[in-house]
Amino acid sequence: MKPKLNVYQDYETMSLAAAERVMALLSKKPTAVICLPSGSTPLGMFEILVSANQKGMTDFSQCVFVGLDEWIGFGAEDDGGCRNLLNKDFLKPIGLREDQIVFFDGKAIDPEEECTRVNKVVASLGGLDLIILGVGMNGHLALNEPGTPWDSYAHVSELENVTKEVGQKYFKQPTVISLGITVGIRHIMEAKTAILMASGSAKAAVIQRALAFPVTTAFPATALQNHMNAELLLDAEAARLIQN
Repeated sequence: MKPKLNVYQDYETMSLAAAERVMALLSKKPTAVICLPSGSTPLGMFEILVSANQKGMTDFSQCVFVGLDEWIGFGAEDDGGCRNLLNKDFLKPIGLREDQIVFFDGKAIDPEEECTRVNKVVASLGGLDLIILGVGMNGHLALNEPGTPWDSYAHVSELENVTKEVGQKYFKQPTVISLGITVGIRHIMEAKTAILMASGSAKAAVIQRALAFPVTTAFPATALQNHMNAELLLDAEAARLIQN
């Protein structure tokens, strides 16, 4: 089973398509549970959603947002942390209440217990209606690095060197990051809808491999081939190796 492919001419058009999917879900189910990434890929989508909210075109007052992942050792106040970025780019501009946000505390004394807490909350909400993902250069989804078992729920992840290196773009100065805390592959697979966003030529080979066989834990993005309702939103550059 292959995810549905959607190729757009540029990043802006792709971002609009992603935002429209979020708005359509909220129109249909105002209490939806949506898992969101931080970082650069969803920025365009966030800008559109914030604008739509300010214009009264979409309503976030009843939904719940779950954070995808966090660096261990980082909290909401720490620059470069996932919650910090998501707060600035989306959660605060739409005025979300704290009771609508489920997010890993990267500074939790017991990270394993923090995983258990998030697992329980997501289960109590009936699972994820929508999960939006980026993809790492090593094929990771969220911070599920290569080798992560398919049956994993939230867990602490030992970061590969490529993830540590790419992650530096979120910090103003060189920062040591070695562990992450993340929703699991099983959360992704059990989400009613999974959307992967990718843009730029640097992601072309990653997308090509994500859609190639075999489906393997060595490249986590291949798991989406077995998802019941997954789609890829790609700009032309990210899709250039799979166009034909």
